[in-house]
Amino acid sequence: MRQFVLPTERRPQHLVNHTRKCNRVQMIILLLLGIVMILCAGYLLNIFVVQPRKSEADLQELNRIISEPIPQISKVSSASAAKAVPDSRTKFQRLQAVNKDIKGWLTVPGTNIDYPVLQSTKMNPDFYLHRNYKKHYREAGSLYLQYDCKPQISRNSVIYGHHMLYNAMFTQLTQYNYFSFWKTHRSFFYEDISGKHSYEIFAVLHVSPDHFQFNRTQFVDDADYARFLSALQSRSIYKTGMVITAKEKIMMLVTCSYEQRNGRTVVVGKLA
Repeated sequence: MRQFVLPTERRPQHLVNHTRKCNRVQMIILLLLGIVMILCAGYLLNIFVVQPRKSEADLQELNRIISEPIPQISKVSSASAAKAVPDSRTKFQRLQAVNKDIKGWLTVPGTNIDYPVLQSTKMNPDFYLHRNYKKHYREAGSLYLQYDCKPQISRNSVIYGHHMLYNAMFTQLTQYNYFSFWKTHRSFFYEDISGKHSYEIFAVLHVSPDHFQFNRTQFVDDADYARFLSALQSRSIYKTGMVITAKEKIMMLVTCSYEQRNGRTVVVGKLA
């Protein structure tokens, strides 16, 4: 019996070429997607792991510098030597030997806010927005004082800090959104070369600089300053019942907030 072989069906050449082209496009797309995913993973790793670790190492280094005991010249007992801790002047002499822009140290009890405060110049007021005390890049930056402020001298001293996705810098200021937190944490502390100073919190604001100039440092007279203080209290998200006069010197802790466009959370304390 004769066998018949059916001829193999051949696809038209233009369809073969089209298929090959589609395969190449798909491979390119997959390759690009892979590259994008790797870049995104690297970015997230840097933001949530690398940068926080670097910032923590920066802080540990400064704490080591300021906490190193003062060498004792005379012979003293070990108990006395253990008490020879640096005073504020010694601490800030050490810190300013590292960077003269370190002006103070801010501590807010009940939070992890315990950082040096730096200050730049009018020419570059936000220099430390993304830099550490060594002037190296850090996503979280540093806490920094408004360029025209002189703490304990200025009527209004303004300190800025980032609101990070992880708990760093001024992120935990948002705890003051709750009256219950304020009731048990009514003060914060600012230390500089002259000593440690306590501030009593009398207002917490959610404002936009587009609508209210909260960071004023210059005032025409006492009446102008008194009106400014009254405006702060009237805009507070809750009433603290504290009495504020034009004799007060105040300090503001400012970070981004998202209750409104270009919003800021502002925690305001008066010098105790």
